[in-house]
Amino acid sequence: MSEPTFEQELAATLAARKELGPAHDKELIVGFLDRIERELDAHIDERIAARTPAKRRSSVVHPANLALCIPIIAVAGGVAGVAGLITTVIALTIIFIYTEMNR
Repeated sequence: MSEPTFEQELAATLAARKELGPAHDKELIVGFLDRIERELDAHIDERIAARTPAKRRSSVVHPANLALCIPIIAVAGGVAGVAGLITTVIALTIIFIYTEMNR
């Protein structure tokens, strides 16, 4: 069963007031306001949950990952010279960009 709407809550409160009389106005008003406050809180919570961004994983461009690149670049430069150095730097750059975009 769905929750009563604002209009239904108000109509029920007014009907109860007709039955009970003005002696119970304070209790009826407090009860009505409590129900409306709970409804507003639920709507606000839904909006906040919808606006909260999803947590992203940490970046692959991390100091530890970059530190692993140093020996790779050194070996490539030592074995294949400038061509190996350039090729390795380009390959590592492509790997970092690809993984960063797919996280």
